[in-house]
Amino acid sequence: MIPTRRHLLSAAGALATGSLVSPSRAQSSPLVKVATFVPEQSVGVAKVIKPWMLATQQEVGTRARFQGFWGGSLGKDAFKQFDLVRTGVADAAWVLPGYHGKQFEDMQIFELPFLFESATEAALVGWHLCEKKMLRGIEDVHLVGFFATEVSNLWMTNPIKSLDELKGKKIRSVGAVHAEWLKVMGASAETMDSPEMNEGLQRRTLDGVIQSWSGMRTFKTLPLVRQNQLAPIGVIPFLLLMNRKTFDSLPKDVQDAVMKHGGTTLARGAGEAYEGVGQEIRATVEKDAKIQLAELAPSDKARYAQQAQAVHKWWIQKSPNGEKIYAEAVAQLKKIRG
Repeated sequence: MIPTRRHLLSAAGALATGSLVSPSRAQSSPLVKVATFVPEQSVGVAKVIKPWMLATQQEVGTRARFQGFWGGSLGKDAFKQFDLVRTGVADAAWVLPGYHGKQFEDMQIFELPFLFESATEAALVGWHLCEKKMLRGIEDVHLVGFFATEVSNLWMTNPIKSLDELKGKKIRSVGAVHAEWLKVMGASAETMDSPEMNEGLQRRTLDGVIQSWSGMRTFKTLPLVRQNQLAPIGVIPFLLLMNRKTFDSLPKDVQDAVMKHGGTTLARGAGEAYEGVGQEIRATVEKDAKIQLAELAPSDKARYAQQAQAVHKWWIQKSPNGEKIYAEAVAQLKKIRG
C-alpha cells in the first residue's frame, strides 16, 4: 500500500513526541512516560535519552509505547526530578544526583579532580559501581543508565599562568568536592546557580568558574571568560531512572529491550556524544581565538594531581563506604584504560 499524506504526517508526529505506536494499539500497550526538565534540543535528551528511547521502541514494537515529555512538562524543578520518578508522576526521568543532596552522596566521587579523563570512562565506572550496588540512593527505583558530562575545566575572566595563581581568587564551584579542591588550592569557593554565575562573571565579583564545555555553551557563559585552564576537574554524573513498579509491570521482553539499550550501551553512547560535543565546542573556540586555551605540562599535571589527593582522601574519610568505592573505581579505571 502506498502511504498517504495522512499516514506520513501521523508517523512524523509520533516521532516528534517520542511515541511510535499506532493509535489503534495505544489502549492495549503500556505507556512509559519519559520526562526531562531540560528541552529536547539539549545534549542529554537529543543524543542520549532519545536514542535510547527510540531504539527500545523499535525493538518492542507494539508491546509498549515510549513517549517523551521534554522541557519540564511533567515537572520543571530540577531538584524534584527524583521525586517525579519515585512517585510515578513520570515513569522514567533524567536525574542529576548533585541536585538531590544526600540522596546520592556516594556519587560525589565523580566530581573528584584529576581522577576521570573522559565522559566515557566515568559513565562506565559509574554503571559498574551501580551494578555492584556500591552507590547508595537508587534502591527504590530501577536504574536504566548512568552517564556523565565531558570533564569540567577551570574558566577564568583573566588569564593566569598556572593553577598556583588561584590563591586568593573567587571561583564558582558546583558542590562540596569542588569547594574542597579550591580550598586546597588557596582559592575561595562560591556556590551558586548558573544565572548567578553569569552575573558574577559580568560584575567581576567572580574570577572564574568550574564547568564543562557543554555547560559553558548551554548557559551562554563562553563570552564572559578569557581563558580555559585544561585541567580535568571532575565530571557531572547523570542517571536515567525508571519507576520500580513501572519497570516490574512491563513484559519481560520489553524489560530486556530497555536494558539492552541502557547499561553499558547507553554509557558508551553518551560518553561519545558528550565528548563529541566538547570537541566541537573546543574547535569553535579555537577558531574564534577569543579564549586562551592553556594546556598543563605533564610535570605540572602530575604535581596538581598529587595535590588533589588531599581532596580524594577527604572524600574517602567522610563517606561511609568511601574506601571500598574509591578502590573499586580506580581498579575499574585501570581496566578501561588498559
